Amino acid sequence: MTIKSIEVDFQLGPVPAAPSASEIALEAGVTEAMAGAYIAAAYEQAETFCGRCWRGITAGEVLIEVDSLTEWRWPRYPYPAAIMSEVWSDEIRGWQARSIEYRAGWLILYPGNLYRLTQSPTAPIDPLPSHVVQAVANLALYQLIQLPQRREFKSQTQGDTTLTREALMGIFYGSGAGALLASEIRK
Repeated sequence: MTIKSIEVDFQLGPVPAAPSASEIALEAGVTEAMAGAYIAAAYEQAETFCGRCWRGITAGEVLIEVDSLTEWRWPRYPYPAAIMSEVWSDEIRGWQARSIEYRAGWLILYPGNLYRLTQSPTAPIDPLPSHVVQAVANLALYQLIQLPQRREFKSQTQGDTTLTREALMGIFYGSGAGALLASEIRK
């Protein structure tokens, strides 16, 4: 399987009300707005870490081109009920509807086509599992307490940041969120 190019754009639903931003703010000694922002970021990090989305997806689009016949997994779980498929046509200079095989999150893609795949919306997980809420609370609190301005540094450098599971391992280990989310990780 070789992916020649891919662009992904997902619009996520609103951040769940749990954990409470006021409780996190009180414990970390920061403003409620700052705690809310860190909770939203913690949800995004937890979703990246586990490969699943608890907030639901209001819209999702993937542009993908492959080099060979490929069975490809949709990047967000829970998988949508339906995916609309279109292929770029140089003849008409636009997108043309094309049916593809889709079942349980897997799609069959053929080489030589630029696909535009649009998913149907997915509902947020309700109720949220308590271990997910606790992991997000731990992660947000840990990041707020470990802010660089709260630690003493003689010098501080800043580099490129990435949001991958491997890059998040340290913070998930330190906050305890990784252990709480271990059952949510799919292989």
